[in-house]
Amino acid sequence: MLCRPADLTPSDFPVPHCTPVSDFSAIEPLIALCAGGRLYEVETSIAEGRPIQCIPPTDRKLQRRQTPLQIAVSKGFHSLAALLLANGYNPNGDYYECLSSAVRARDHGMIDLLLRFGADPSSFDFADALETYDRPLMDRFVEAGVDPCADDAVARALRHKGRPLLGFVKTYRDRFPGLQRQIDIALHVFVREPDEKGVALMLWLGADPYAITPESPYTCDEPNVSHECALIAALWSNKPAIVDQLLRKPIPPDRVEDLFRSASYHCCPKLIKQLLAAGADPNLTEEEGGPVLESFITTLTWRFYSNDADHDQRGLEALELVLAAGAKWDPSTSQLRSLRRRLLDGQPATVSKLIGLLEKYGTVSADQLHELTRTPAIKRLLNGYAKPVRNYFGSYVAPVQVDPVSVAPTPRGGYWKRHWSQR
Repeated sequence: MLCRPADLTPSDFPVPHCTPVSDFSAIEPLIALCAGGRLYEVETSIAEGRPIQCIPPTDRKLQRRQTPLQIAVSKGFHSLAALLLANGYNPNGDYYECLSSAVRARDHGMIDLLLRFGADPSSFDFADALETYDRPLMDRFVEAGVDPCADDAVARALRHKGRPLLGFVKTYRDRFPGLQRQIDIALHVFVREPDEKGVALMLWLGADPYAITPESPYTCDEPNVSHECALIAALWSNKPAIVDQLLRKPIPPDRVEDLFRSASYHCCPKLIKQLLAAGADPNLTEEEGGPVLESFITTLTWRFYSNDADHDQRGLEALELVLAAGAKWDPSTSQLRSLRRRLLDGQPATVSKLIGLLEKYGTVSADQLHELTRTPAIKRLLNGYAKPVRNYFGSYVAPVQVDPVSVAPTPRGGYWKRHWSQR
């Protein structure tokens, strides 16, 4: 029996669903009528008792076929959609959900119709609604019970930086505490891109640059993404302007130790200064057991090969801040030898300042400093900077010009055989 949408009363809801057929070919005549827009012939077909819906097929080819309701929604054919729904068509019974097309088209009338007849408001990707920048449409789904944080929908949509979306987040932030994590993820994404405007907007929304989040909001990327805070991501990306933006937020006390360990791998004096002011222990140990100070020295020497004067200067500033705060180091002879080999790749000025800092703050003992500077190779390097720092190192490095020929290292096997000529 045909039921016309205009004949329905509030007491008729929810409308009972019809029994779907298992054979897709049984509804193909109806699909043809819907595709042709022949509404009255569809009415006749329903009045004659012909099937209007099929059980979701398992055949992939059939799964790609549009159903009668999907055709009506994609065409914006309200009267056809209402006719099907009024006669028991289950809006949640197809292989694919029916709301996406109406949402992307911003068809409020169709959306209201589908929701009125029981369409599941959470069946589609809410990011589609957010990316329409249609605020009433976003609010309509929230009132229908959609969780905007599901599947990181807000974090994915924020990449467009749309003003209505920013207002949406501001409005519902207290109602949905999970939006904080969405903003934090979006901040991490903008830091990685890098996008200074996006970073500024997320900080304005209240993003936490110290929260540990994935660097991508897409679950398909999850196995390949790192989990760290946006600040550390900015340090790895070597974006000082973004780092300065992030450091405007106060560092939470519970993150000071972890951030101090991570900061030891980056030459950022401003961050070190803030961490020390927040109570960081300069003699903190790494998770492996070694002192953090060793990481500061290693980081400075890692990039000697690049001849980056700015990096060397920042590294020395960061190191001096930690040493001035009372950091100590008790390296073994093998560690001193390893450091000495790395120092040979540096510029004389940088190496001289590094050794000078270790002496100035009493970081290592006199015997350890002697071991670090006793070889002809390191003396030859330091003597290249002898005049400006005459007597700076006292008895440890004599400010006497050394004859390169008389102190040239003897070629030996292994490492020295390959590299002695470069010293």
